[in-house]
Amino acid sequence: MNSILAGMGGRLMNNGRIGIYGSIPKNYRENEIITRILGYDPFSVQEVPQDKIIAPFSGRAHKFGIHFTICDLFTPTDYDGVIQKLRECLRHIHQIEYTFSSFQGYVRGDYQGKSIYEEKTATVLGLELDDAGISSLQKIHKVLLPAIQTFRSTIEPEFDKPLFKSRPDLWRLIAAYGAPYVMENYRPHLTLASGFDGSNRSVEEFIPYLNAAYGQELLNSKIPFDRVYIFQEITDGKYEGFFQVKDELKLAE
Repeated sequence: MNSILAGMGGRLMNNGRIGIYGSIPKNYRENEIITRILGYDPFSVQEVPQDKIIAPFSGRAHKFGIHFTICDLFTPTDYDGVIQKLRECLRHIHQIEYTFSSFQGYVRGDYQGKSIYEEKTATVLGLELDDAGISSLQKIHKVLLPAIQTFRSTIEPEFDKPLFKSRPDLWRLIAAYGAPYVMENYRPHLTLASGFDGSNRSVEEFIPYLNAAYGQELLNSKIPFDRVYIFQEITDGKYEGFFQVKDELKLAE
């Protein structure tokens, strides 16, 4: 059981959706810094003082906290079955190291309610991983994503919308795997802000600020990827709609 949740009285039980994510170990300085940029800690389930420059544009990233996607949100039919399948897969996947190479903008149109793909407008601001880290995580993604499909019950509302149905290339992936940014479209990054819509302040305006304020502390330092984290959506209480770290599963050494 996740030691963090054990300290909170055992596993937090609800019926929220889950995602399979990477993160940064809690005892790393980088975890503290990125949590401050995002303004929410999914390990302890509490908001923290947030970077005031980024806060107005943090969007939904604030409710997730520090993570990068391995397998996107889904409603599990059997949570324990998901955990068992992941354990089987992770026995054969070894730990890696990666670095964050730069701050980048990413083209995403799924939470803005309109298509921005034709304009190629960046609406998400994040940390880019180095090439070796991206390549390793792409291989892990391609093992874990098909393995959990048996336990996925439906297409989630974020992706079951005309925005994606009008794009056959994306809808094909959603129909098969429940999300659009998977398989050949999968490129891991750690989201810092997702509240841009391309119509006011641009993502590119904030990259110089992030480089000056956080570049020295976050870029080019070796970080271990030694476990995957199960994030679960909180369905009631003060933090309804936020996400919590429910379990963590170690990779092979």
